[in-house]
Amino acid sequence: MYTTRSHHWAIALFVVSSLTLPGPFIGCSRNRYYCQADKEAECLIAQKSTDPRWAAPPNFSINMDPRSRYFDNCDQVFPPMPSDDPASNRYMQCVDGMKGYRLWHANGDRKQLDNPDWREKLGETVEMTDDGRVKLTLESAVRLAYIHSPDYQGQLETLYLSALDVSTERFGFATQFFGTNDTTYKAEGPLSDNGRTSTLQTDTGFWLERKFATAGTLVVGFANSIVWQFAGPDTFANVSILNFNLTQPLLRAAGRAIALEELTIVERALLANLRSLQLFRQGFFADISIGSSSGSSLQRVGGLYGGTGMSGFTGTGVGGFGNIGGMYFSASSGTGAGGGTGGGGGGGLAGGGAGNLGGFIGLLQSRQQIHNVEQQLQSRLRAYSLLEAHFKAGTVNLTQVDKLSQSIETQRALLLQAHNSLSNSVENYLINTLGLPPDLPVELDDALIRQFQFISPEISKLQNELGDFLAAFGEEPGEPEVKSLQEWLSRLAGLRSRVEQSAADVDGDLRNMEDRSAARLATMKPSERRAFAKDVRVLYDSLNDLRDRTKKAESKISQLLQQIGPATRRQTADQLVHLVTEISGVADEISLIQARARAESINIQQERLDPDESLDIARANRLDWMNNRAALVNTWRLVLYNANKLQSDLDVVFSGSMNTVGNSPARFRAPTGTMSVGLQFDSPFTRLTERNNFRQSIVDYQQQRRQMIQFEDSVQENLRQLLRNLELNKVNLEIQRRAIAIAIRRADEARLVIGEPPKAPKPGEAADNSPKQLGPTAADDLMSALTDLTASQNILMSVWFDYYATRMALARQMGVMELDEKGMWIDKPLSTAARMRAEEAPLPPSAPDLLKQIEQIQVPAGEKVEQPAIASH
Repeated sequence: MYTTRSHHWAIALFVVSSLTLPGPFIGCSRNRYYCQADKEAECLIAQKSTDPRWAAPPNFSINMDPRSRYFDNCDQVFPPMPSDDPASNRYMQCVDGMKGYRLWHANGDRKQLDNPDWREKLGETVEMTDDGRVKLTLESAVRLAYIHSPDYQGQLETLYLSALDVSTERFGFATQFFGTNDTTYKAEGPLSDNGRTSTLQTDTGFWLERKFATAGTLVVGFANSIVWQFAGPDTFANVSILNFNLTQPLLRAAGRAIALEELTIVERALLANLRSLQLFRQGFFADISIGSSSGSSLQRVGGLYGGTGMSGFTGTGVGGFGNIGGMYFSASSGTGAGGGTGGGGGGGLAGGGAGNLGGFIGLLQSRQQIHNVEQQLQSRLRAYSLLEAHFKAGTVNLTQVDKLSQSIETQRALLLQAHNSLSNSVENYLINTLGLPPDLPVELDDALIRQFQFISPEISKLQNELGDFLAAFGEEPGEPEVKSLQEWLSRLAGLRSRVEQSAADVDGDLRNMEDRSAARLATMKPSERRAFAKDVRVLYDSLNDLRDRTKKAESKISQLLQQIGPATRRQTADQLVHLVTEISGVADEISLIQARARAESINIQQERLDPDESLDIARANRLDWMNNRAALVNTWRLVLYNANKLQSDLDVVFSGSMNTVGNSPARFRAPTGTMSVGLQFDSPFTRLTERNNFRQSIVDYQQQRRQMIQFEDSVQENLRQLLRNLELNKVNLEIQRRAIAIAIRRADEARLVIGEPPKAPKPGEAADNSPKQLGPTAADDLMSALTDLTASQNILMSVWFDYYATRMALARQMGVMELDEKGMWIDKPLSTAARMRAEEAPLPPSAPDLLKQIEQIQVPAGEKVEQPAIASH
């Protein structure tokens, strides 16, 4: 075959140009693109974080915390293949009789979806108990949710994608460079050298494109073609051309209002999503703490048809994509007033009041309700021992004993159900709120709800031990021996000493009650203050009397220890029973004084707000109100956008080119150049579709304008309801305090009725000396009093927490809820926030006024389209 050196050189050039293009011409690596996208998105988000009210979280990133259960420890750029369905996997190996791709497993295989190390790293995030349980507090729950919650991660990713939308649309106005190369080798003719021709041609093109804010477009290009022909003597040709084209619309689709619309939308949407992220974080805390729905989620306006940016934007419909999707922000408040069941709602034992909250506080609330019922059960068990003694003495009938016994079994069954319900609620909370698996062992820390433990665990334990003491002593066979009685009396002396210490602790509760009641006293009427002072004196007097009785019990124990002998065993045993009953009764009365003192110590953060003032605060501070005003203006701008399309098309087009001479790739000469300028006009004879779209944009705007008015009404309504609920809870809290005081008196009286164990009648004893009969409703009265006392405690707790939830909801509704760097609520006074009157935030004009503005817009040919009206909005 005939060849030449130039032929070989040309073939080598062909191979080099095809296989060894430098990196920039092939493209960057995946990792580089990955990092570039992250860096640019984070930069765009930082640009919008100019106001601390909606600034992005510090060190914003969508890369999950390595401690998270959902952290991907595999290469995200070259992800390994996850486990596949075997039946479906066959189609990756062979589809329709054709062999599939052989390198599906080139990046390896993923063994598990979640982070295998997340459990070992829990101790880096939260405190753990000695037995390996997560110590769950409100703060640790918030911390875990921020690390593990898929919902929060999804919001961050939506914000990130909104930033990519901005990046895409900004890129549309940047100078974009392109380059191509097409190299071909062509051989024609017979296989022999005679008459055979072969040609090697390489065509290279470079060009740039630029879109201007006035809707004009510029394209500048350079093209080079090199041809080697191998037929006899080699021939060589090299031709280059330089050209440009500039098109500037003057009427339809012209001007900044049209060219910049899509970029304007995504820029405003990114700002709106930053605000929405703060709203979500506020709702996120509310969801974690009280089970209130977050009420606000980020909404991405770009990427509706896949990819990023505003691909598919038509300018019609509310969002500019017909009626698909929607870029406006909902007018719903989404903040609620607290209450409800939520994810952590529990046992349902409150029996009235404001009901149970959800979230972490709801779990604690359910746990405390269970604790209150357990205390009631122990009180019934102690009363049952005394009632049995009355039955043996003939002072009460079997029906009352059986009623109390049946109520005890019912309480036990209810407690089993409540414990089971609480376990279900904890697991539901772990999954749906914190993003953790249900088998994670946790221990609820009750510090947040400890103020509602009206009877301390120490006194409850002491009461139970006194009851067990009496029951165990009653099981002694016959008359106890002297040594046994001495041991029993020594044990009783220790219990008496603890009762005395409990009285000292309750004295501290009373003094704490006085200190914490100072703010309440300032709001009371004179008659209420006098009644409160009287109640305080009665509580102190009662406690001092119980202390005296405890001291006397100490003397009686000493006397019994001194008089024990073989002849006095029976008498000593009887006196010991009466003595332990006396000490147990003192402990019960001390617990009731403690319950009353602790109930009176519970305070609320009182704050008076006028509904009109609260609305002005909300207008100035609510981020979703800002977003809704901006979204309405977005719809308002689309009226002008579609009005522009009703005009004729008139474009100015400039174009020109210049070629090279000879075989030099850069020898451009003026005689080869051409230049043209022209006008392209399209008359507005067929504008029916544009007319209808324009009319639809007017309707869309009016609908959104009505929704904005309704939004303001709903905000005002919610604020008024919350303020009323706040006042209701404040009054109801005082009512429930009085209800607890009444329930305590009833429980004390009912306990005293059966508190003294009767002596069994001696044979032949006169009827007048027989034990005194209890009333026919003694057991019922005791059960009713204990039930009402527990219910009153639960109701008071529910009212206080509803006040807390309502105050949180009010802070959210007014837009003044602040979170610290850990995501915890900073509870500040609400009345000091900034205000904005209605006249300072007017609505956009109505449709007739808007049409007048559009008609006044005149765009002279060749001038840029500037819209002061839009800029002012």
